[in-house]
Amino acid sequence: MLSRPMIDRIAFLGISWYAILIVAAILIGLAFCTREARRLHVPQETIIDFLLYAIPLAIICARIYYVIFRFNMYSEDLLAIFNIREGGLAIFGGIIGGLIAARIAARRHQVPVLTLLDIVAPALVLGQAIGRWGNYINMEAYGLRISEEYLQFFPFAVEIPVGDIWYWHMATFFYEFCWDVLVFAILLLIRHHKRRSGDVFCWYLLLYCAGRTVIEGLRNDSLTFISEFVRISQVLSAIAAFGVVLYFFLRIRDRISLVTIAPVICAVLCLVTTFLGEFERGAYSTLFPFSQASLVLLILASAAIIALWTIDSGSFDRKTALPLALNAVFIIGLLIAGIGRANADNTYYVSLRQSAAMLQMILCGWLLCYPFCPETKKVSE
Repeated sequence: MLSRPMIDRIAFLGISWYAILIVAAILIGLAFCTREARRLHVPQETIIDFLLYAIPLAIICARIYYVIFRFNMYSEDLLAIFNIREGGLAIFGGIIGGLIAARIAARRHQVPVLTLLDIVAPALVLGQAIGRWGNYINMEAYGLRISEEYLQFFPFAVEIPVGDIWYWHMATFFYEFCWDVLVFAILLLIRHHKRRSGDVFCWYLLLYCAGRTVIEGLRNDSLTFISEFVRISQVLSAIAAFGVVLYFFLRIRDRISLVTIAPVICAVLCLVTTFLGEFERGAYSTLFPFSQASLVLLILASAAIIALWTIDSGSFDRKTALPLALNAVFIIGLLIAGIGRANADNTYYVSLRQSAAMLQMILCGWLLCYPFCPETKKVSE
């Protein structure tokens, strides 16, 4: 017997709370997208068509994605693959399904696919935020075990049943809920200040994936491959975030110089810092000095970007330099805090290091999308 009752997953009439939350997310998303389509003069039936394609495709792709990386669970009972009531949907698979649906709907209604993705992106991340509470009800998407009593409180931690006892684990579902809400708020601002079509969706990918990269490293039930500490969603998130930075760089071909190349190099260093930390946390503590050295390189990269931009523009731009300087201060604080930690338990410290790297990745995207991007004609709204 458990030390106390489990949370009831069923709301009423055999309908789960998770299903209710997903339906609520879809309805809220539909209302938002309908209003946004009206603002951008996109036919309303485009949104309805997109939704009709997106719901089944997202579920199918989310299930396929999950099964691929957990096939050992279904190899002896292939029919269990179709039993999604037991859980097993991965958000990245759902995003892939949504992209396919957007392509189909955009072509059918002769709407630019990037415009449609810009409309959908804020609703998508808001829906993800709502869905994370379904993870809490299902007792999933939780993080590492918390043994320190002073940290055993919500929202930092949440109790999860293991056997007959409830144990405290990091409330990673709640961390992602908070991050998703913040991303939603930022996207609401970006949609009024985008330089080109597709910017809102690109910023969704960059912001969401940067946060997911850090949070995924703290989860206890991630999909893994190659080894138990190589998390597929973390790897894909980091690469997707870098991909957006690279896309911002490639689309300003008329401005390619040392100034614009520097953020791309810095973004590569962000990937190195992130993955070094993950291998260090997983099994290779001897990587600690190399991970610390990568932080030093990030500081030097920030200084180089500021110097190159100052030389190129002919004046010191405080608005551009300030975010880079603030993150550099954060990194310096981490370096100081890391003194003497070579042989310590650096589980949380690695996540702080990854946070600094992903913040730097976001700043690299910001530099290439705004300060370093030549002025273009404002996107019509």
